[in-house]
Amino acid sequence: MPYTFKVKTLGCPVNQYEGRALELAMEEAGFVPTGDIADIYIINSCVVTQSAAAEARRLASQAKKENPQSLVVLAGCYPQVYWKEIKEKLPQVDIIIGTTGRSRLPAVIARQLAETQREQRAIIVEHGPGEEFEEFSLTGNYGRTRPVIKIQEGCNEACTYCIVRKARGLPRSLAPEKVVAQVRRFIDRGYREIVLAGTHLGAYGKDLPGWNLARLIEELDALPNSFRLRLSYIEPMDISLEFLQTLGRAQKVCPFLYLPLQSGSDRILQKMRRRYTSVEFARLVQKARELIPGLSIWTDLIVGFPGETEDDHQQTMKLVEELALSHLHVFPYSPRPETEAAGFPDQVAPDVKKRRVQELRALDEKLSLRFNHQLVGKQVQVLVEKVGNNQGEGFSEHYVKVRFPAGDPELKGSLISVQVLAAGSWGVEGCTIKK
Repeated sequence: MPYTFKVKTLGCPVNQYEGRALELAMEEAGFVPTGDIADIYIINSCVVTQSAAAEARRLASQAKKENPQSLVVLAGCYPQVYWKEIKEKLPQVDIIIGTTGRSRLPAVIARQLAETQREQRAIIVEHGPGEEFEEFSLTGNYGRTRPVIKIQEGCNEACTYCIVRKARGLPRSLAPEKVVAQVRRFIDRGYREIVLAGTHLGAYGKDLPGWNLARLIEELDALPNSFRLRLSYIEPMDISLEFLQTLGRAQKVCPFLYLPLQSGSDRILQKMRRRYTSVEFARLVQKARELIPGLSIWTDLIVGFPGETEDDHQQTMKLVEELALSHLHVFPYSPRPETEAAGFPDQVAPDVKKRRVQELRALDEKLSLRFNHQLVGKQVQVLVEKVGNNQGEGFSEHYVKVRFPAGDPELKGSLISVQVLAAGSWGVEGCTIKK
């Protein structure tokens, strides 16, 4: 009997890509996926927040309880940074592997299963200069309506709150011809939206002479067939006029930018070591809207960063409302060991963080409703993700949730035109347009 396995992935689009790649690699190696109790559990972890690390620990413990004879793997960003802590506190984890070498994980698991006496094994390779982009074979069916391609990895920033640089190493990029080949493969299989993702997506090509993200987008935009490209989050400091002009000309790129602001206070931005000011961010938003019609802009905000005063918080509230951003992802500040900010004085009290988070989330509902109302009476292109109970659901090019009457399950995965009739903070409702 072949061994069965489950993969649970936490975190960002890059992690989602890697999690699916691990699933396919395990299947190719002869292991069998299951939704039931498994012989092998792989937790592909995130480390950005304390809660993400805690969830990885919980899943590892739960897996061993579910099947005490199972082999449990804790992989990804969390063990890359804190593997010694895991080794000490989680004896139930059989294999600890970081963000390097996961493409070889099925072979490592096979060797571990063959051993009569299993000992906990840690496979951690420290990141360093000259490191190559580790490729995953993604030859099987992606399994979702919106496949992700990891085209970049690593970061060269020095944000005081962030552990990603240690978890992922320095920037490196997937060769453009390989990006194009992966996009073609997905198009040939009938996928109609493809997400380009990276740890620091805007840094794509900085390690490849003559290449940058703008040039790559031009190459992909020239491909035939009906499909669209979506970009995952891009740091504001990576966006150039050339890049915005390229997006404005592109026919296949969704009018959507995810630009992490983190704070609307220049004082806090400086403490975070973010390389822009609130005014520079506002100018970037203005220029992007000038060049990209109908643009939807999402952002990330960190609430309660050490030393954040009520005035700093109100500056953030004021800026995001004035900019009329489409959606806010709001996170309470989470100190990460081994980051500079974890040792900063004036840590903000939990109850103050909670209140400020609530205020920004209330503002998010207001801003989302405002943007969604602008779509009423217009046609949007919807990637259908669900069909059931005579209702279809998917996302527009602006990444707004759209619901519409539908009964044909064959619609799933297709791009259809929908006339928007009503809006809420959650998304919009409409009806399909007959061609």
